[in-house]
Formats: sequence, structure tokens, C-alpha cells
Amino acid sequence: MVSTPTKTPASDNNSSPTVNKTVGLNVNPTGAGVFGFSNFAETWNGRMAMIGLVAGFANEVITGKGILAQVGITGGISVLFALFFTGFTIATLLGYYAVKATRDS
Repeated sequence: MVSTPTKTPASDNNSSPTVNKTVGLNVNPTGAGVFGFSNFAETWNGRMAMIGLVAGFANEVITGKGILAQVGITGGISVLFALFFTGFTIATLLGYYAVKATRDS
């Protein structure tokens, strides 16, 4: 959650001209525009990720090498880095959904 100062009308009971209101993680709640966290950009980001994953699997079938081997991650410390970033992604997603569940309840 992000706390941003916003102007409030004079009818509020608060005596200060600004009040900190909690805003969700979406920095573009209307989804308008082409750049940033908009519905349009996130839709295309998802589509490109799906195309990349399908292309990686197709190349795996053609070459016989796994997706990690295709990008040069063959073993040793490289696998540890791949596992670290996978774990980091999972931890980030769990944190995001935990904050969302707390906010919704």
C-alpha cells in the first residue's frame, strides 16, 4: 500500500488541509493510456510472455535442449541463480496476495 497526501474538502472533520489516504498498488486505476501499469500494457505484457513460453517449449522440442540450456544456464552456479530468482518471484507473489487478502478483509 502507498500512502499519498490528497486534498480533502472542507466538509471533512479533519482540521488539516491534507489527509494521508491509503492507495492500492495500481498506480493507474482507470487503466487509461498506453504506457505504465494500464490494462492495455498489462494485457500485451501477458500475451508476449505466453508467446515467449510457447516459443521456448517449441524450441525445446526441436533442439532437444531445455529452456534453461537454451539461454546458457547449464549447471553449477547458474542453476542456483535461476532457483534464487524463482524463489524470489514466488515470495513476491505470496506477499502481494497476502497484502491483497488483508486489504479485502
